[in-house]
Amino acid sequence: MPVPAPKLLIWSAALIMFLLTCGCGNKNTARKPEPPVRIAVSFSDMDRDGNKIIKKVMEGRKKQDNVDIIWLDAKNDPDLQAQQLEKLGNQKIKAVVLQLANPGAGADLMRKLVEKNIKIVALENLPSDSPVDAYVASNHTLTGQLLVRFVVRTARKGAGLPVPDDPLDEIGKNQGQGDGGKKPGNEEKVGSVVPPESQVGGKIPMGAVLLGGDPGDAASREIAAAVRESLQGSSEVRLLAEEIIQQNDPSRVPVILQELLMKNGNNIQAVLATDSGLAIAAMEVLRNMGINNLVLTAGVGADEKSSKALASGEHDAEVDTRPDLLGQYALEAAIGLAKNGSWQNDGQTMNGSYSVPSRITPVRLIQAENVYLLEQQWESLKKKGKENQSQGGGSGGSSGGGSGNEGGQEGSDQGSGGDDKKDKGEQNKKQENKTTLRVTTQDGKTTEIEINGEIKKIETVGGGNQGGQQEQNQGQDQGGQ
Repeated sequence: MPVPAPKLLIWSAALIMFLLTCGCGNKNTARKPEPPVRIAVSFSDMDRDGNKIIKKVMEGRKKQDNVDIIWLDAKNDPDLQAQQLEKLGNQKIKAVVLQLANPGAGADLMRKLVEKNIKIVALENLPSDSPVDAYVASNHTLTGQLLVRFVVRTARKGAGLPVPDDPLDEIGKNQGQGDGGKKPGNEEKVGSVVPPESQVGGKIPMGAVLLGGDPGDAASREIAAAVRESLQGSSEVRLLAEEIIQQNDPSRVPVILQELLMKNGNNIQAVLATDSGLAIAAMEVLRNMGINNLVLTAGVGADEKSSKALASGEHDAEVDTRPDLLGQYALEAAIGLAKNGSWQNDGQTMNGSYSVPSRITPVRLIQAENVYLLEQQWESLKKKGKENQSQGGGSGGSSGGGSGNEGGQEGSDQGSGGDDKKDKGEQNKKQENKTTLRVTTQDGKTTEIEINGEIKKIETVGGGNQGGQQEQNQGQDQGGQ
């Protein structure tokens, strides 16, 4: 017998309620949270300022990206890095962000990681002719071009020549650098730093030397190559010498730079370096020799020390390679590869026999006028900026040079606070409104009287004679003056 429609509807509703209440008899159907993705980050040297920023960025995204990160520090030791990577196979690592301590010897390491089914994200340096799954780096070619742009434009300004626009100006406008990158309200601090063009003395062509990094550092090689290529045929800057600094070791710079200075005399007016540490080492040599105000310095990396030197005026330019973006892109690549074997790249980079999916970060030229862009990375720079502003701009940096009482007085005025300036102004005003009256009697006695305001008229009351009348007339003349 068929069931009446109303009863059928009632039974159906009751069945649905029963299933919802009892959960179909299975309490384990609730969805469990996914375990975090396990990746490793292997730095060549974790103490480098840029790597500290990268680590900070990645640590800040661990929770939202549900990722567990194992940190490895090779301490610039390729053998130690190889030992650390060898152990990753036993830790269920899905991907590794790898900054090689020795890029030239990376092929064997790559093979072992591939055998363990670990995806590889190469950071800043590609292992020579080796298969990797991703490559994240700053724009090395543009970095070299920005170094050249800085010295060429400075040479032209120093010589009083027009500075034409170039294609890199658009990059500067978009990234807050170059001539258009001044921060509103920052003029007082910038005003205490003498512009780089004041150091070069109008000499054209200007002589420059290039300090390149270790031969195994591909990033350094590419930056140096871009510098050489950009300076070919330049009428403003001539490359006098190029020196390779083994292991990017700043302690090697003093001897090398002193030899270059002895050989070239005062023809060197700029030192370009492919690393911030090398540039600051050069700056310190020049400062100790008393010629830091005659030679420009420019580097790559914008680490904390070089950024503070820019703010003080001792250093002239840095190319910021954006470690914040390097950290973000490298983490996204590692997570994507670990989860589904793919990631969002924006191009391909040739590496010997291999084409590697890559993502290249933008870079930007930093000088004194836009050093505020680095305040988020370096807390000490932000504090220094506030101190300079509270002191009315601070004293001028040694990089600008310039001696004499006029410059010293200007720095002193900038260093004093606003209240001091106000008090001095009122004091000067009071002094200007006072008149000193010198009275000489007939018997030769002289008396000086200080009177507030200007003297309009002097009269002699009683005992006057011709001499007194003459003195009165002189007093009237002085009052008029």
